[in-house]
Amino acid sequence: MHIDTNLYGKIREVIPTCCVDLVITNQRNEFLLLKRTESPAKGQWWLPGGRVHKNETLREAAFRKGREELGIEIILKDFISVEETIFEEDNVHTINNVFHAEYSGQILKLDRTTSKYLWKTEIDESLHFAVKDPIKTVMERL
Repeated sequence: MHIDTNLYGKIREVIPTCCVDLVITNQRNEFLLLKRTESPAKGQWWLPGGRVHKNETLREAAFRKGREELGIEIILKDFISVEETIFEEDNVHTINNVFHAEYSGQILKLDRTTSKYLWKTEIDESLHFAVKDPIKTVMERL
């Protein structure tokens, strides 16, 4: 479902956005980070994810984000946590429902919201807490 950009901007001015984020791991116990090209968090390393559409379950949104942002089918595992981000400079407030997903091995095809990706084993302490904390939870469980 597409929402008009101006309307979406007005909605985001007054209420938080419900989102899903994905901690995707591969067979080598590495996790995936994406370099964002859009605000909020432009230029930062982040998890794949985004807003949930009306009448879409969180799980459905997680699968859709795997297809849209990465061009792959994910293997959805466990629900990890709820994180909250507030980017005052962009007037953005999100409620992020974080899932663990396994990488299916398909070739990644990044969309326009991402400039590059990294597979990592070490958690960089400079990452935003809404990225770092769920990654730590997943990595402790592997």
